Amino acid sequence: MGELAQATQGRQMVQARPQDRLKDMLMKSWPRIKAVIGNNMSGERLYQLCVSTINKEPKLAECSPESVLSCFMKCSALGLEPSAVDGLGRAYILPFGNKNSRTGEKDATFIIGYKGIIDLARRSGELKSIHAQAVYQGDDFDAWEDETGQHFRFHAARGADHSEKTLTDVFVNVQLVNGGFVFEHMTKQEVDQIRRRSKSANNGPWVSDYEAMAKKTVIRRVFPNLPVSVNAASAVGADETTPDYSDIFHPVIDANKTPQIEAAQQAAPDEEAASCVVE
Repeated sequence: MGELAQATQGRQMVQARPQDRLKDMLMKSWPRIKAVIGNNMSGERLYQLCVSTINKEPKLAECSPESVLSCFMKCSALGLEPSAVDGLGRAYILPFGNKNSRTGEKDATFIIGYKGIIDLARRSGELKSIHAQAVYQGDDFDAWEDETGQHFRFHAARGADHSEKTLTDVFVNVQLVNGGFVFEHMTKQEVDQIRRRSKSANNGPWVSDYEAMAKKTVIRRVFPNLPVSVNAASAVGADETTPDYSDIFHPVIDANKTPQIEAAQQAAPDEEAASCVVE
């Protein structure tokens, strides 16, 4: 029984190590992390989100703590919590097999979900509405362009059960506040071409939420033509990557120590002057 207890304790210690490493890095780097994420989240909240997501996605424990924390920092900076935490499908943090050249560990990757990309687009205040639609076999759909502009017609099949039908197309229709509009259409074949180029093609939302990812794909195609913020455009452009916050975790010069250094430098002349007076 003693050996069994020791073995169980050993396994518990191994399982706790990723969380311990995350917490240690979070504590050491918190002043610099806070400078990036502002007041969007406390250190305790950030840590609990990390642990909760790792518990639901255990393979994240195989990733470098830097990459995991970096993905959560990106979530916090954008105001998008991972779907593993809130279930809203706005963002995902997933482990991938690419090795970190510095640590030899896997990297966590930040993926914006369908609802997350719509959220980012709406924040500009320049969009009156944005709607993405999946088209299934049996739906009445047609899209065309003539001298008067782009047009489309869509009517979902009455009583349609999409779980038993094949998705054929996706489209997005955006109405702008200034009265303009943006329309884009993609076939399933075009969506699947994009999917094959994704590192998450066989993992995460592409497997569990194909329709949502198809909608996201057509929105991403039109995103450069939308009046969105630089921050939103940058986030979508860096989708499916590991955010680079290496300067936060491994700073060459620690900006947080600058005030103390300056204070010491300012104090030095006074001390010298005082010593001269004594002499």
